[in-house]
This record gives sequence, structure tokens and C-alpha cells, in this order.
Amino acid sequence: MKRNDKTVDLRIIKTKKAIRDAFLALIEEKGFERISVKEITEKAMISRNTFYLHYSDKNDLFNKICDDLMRTLFFRAGKQLRRVQQNEFTLASVASIIKSAMAAVDDDREEYRVFFSDSDISGILTLKINTIARRFLDLIKDDIEGISEWSMAYTVSGFSGVIRYHVLHGAEDLDAECQNFTKIHLKSIIEIARNSRNGKNKDEKEKAQC
Repeated sequence: MKRNDKTVDLRIIKTKKAIRDAFLALIEEKGFERISVKEITEKAMISRNTFYLHYSDKNDLFNKICDDLMRTLFFRAGKQLRRVQQNEFTLASVASIIKSAMAAVDDDREEYRVFFSDSDISGILTLKINTIARRFLDLIKDDIEGISEWSMAYTVSGFSGVIRYHVLHGAEDLDAECQNFTKIHLKSIIEIARNSRNGKNKDEKEKAQC
């Protein structure tokens, strides 16, 4: 009898969730370096063969969870960034990008919290967030021509730093925090983007009049 594809897909989803939940619980209990695949499978109540159908080892499991987190983060914040690009760079509009990023993080807060709390893997997660932050800047590189690599590095590290702080400590007023972060740390970049865009629009008008 042929299996229903939806039934198989649902079974895979449930299996991966069981593995993921067991993995997170064990990291909190023992720390990433001290857990084994055997312990993960026992806690998830699956066979080792089932585990190896999806992951090569615990490092592969960790990296694939992180990749899922980064895809969600990039999609949610990137979607808002594209909306801003189509309109105007302002303190409020850029703050909305930061808020979208934090909303995406909040949806997977438990994974972020567990990984950030383990010193053996927190640095890897930070590097992955840095990569995403740099991709965000690359999306607007035409709008921020002339910005130095020093400024880019500062912005990237600030983004990952504020995500870490938000995950571990939260915020009483997320809207206000996003506004303050944008005003203090991104105001110069916003001005560069607006001036660059205004300059290009002026050049286009002058060419059109020739």
C-alpha cells in the first residue's frame, strides 16, 4: 500500500521536533559538549538509525537548527527592509526593520536562549547572526555607498549584540528600544542612505532634462 505523502511529511516533522526538543533539553541539562547522539535518541524516544536519517551528528543538528533560525530571521527582517527601500529611509522605518527582526527572534526564543546560554556554541550562533546582518547591509549597499568597513563591522556586531541581549534579558518596551537603538547607532547610516538616494534622484532629473 502506498503511503500518503502528507502522512510521511507529518511523521518527519514530528520526529524532527522530538529530536530538537530533546537536544535543547539536554544542552540545558548537561551542556552541548557533554551530550551524545545516544542520549538525544533516548530522550526523543527514537532509534539511532532514525536520527542518522536526518543528521550526521550533534554538530550537524545544531547547525541545521541555526540555519532554520537564520532563514526565518533573514526572511522576516529582509521583507520589511525591502518595504523600506521602496519608500524612504527614516528613523521610524528603519526601527521597524529592527522590530521585525526581534519579532522573528521571539518566535524561536527558546532555541536562541539555550544556544546563547551555552558558552561552547554561543559564539557560533553569534557568527551566524553577524553573517545575516552583513547580508542585510549588502541589500542596501547601493544606498550606503562610501560607508567604511569599520562602520559596517560596528553595525554588524551591534545587531548581533542587541539580539543576544533581547533574548537573555527581554525589553519592557520593544518599540521604544528599537527606536532608541536606531537613533543612537544607525542615524548616520540612514543619513548616508537618504543623501545617496537624493543625489541619485537629482542626477536622474538632470539627465532627463538634457
